[in-house]
Amino acid sequence: MAEVVGWLRQRGRDVGWYVTSLMGDRAYDTYVQHLAAAHPGQPPLDERAFWKQKYREQEANPGSRCC
Repeated sequence: MAEVVGWLRQRGRDVGWYVTSLMGDRAYDTYVQHLAAAHPGQPPLDERAFWKQKYREQEANPGSRCC
């Protein structure tokens, strides 16, 4: 029984990760990780500035999106 509960919890975490990644909720964390790996020493934008820039770029260059 405990194995089934553990399996269900893990699947729930997997689905949660997928949904938040799909919706872009992890974009800032991904950006910070990429910046640290590809451009060490360069300070990242703060989160507010990151989202402003991201939305500005999306408005300037709309691609295929649902909304």
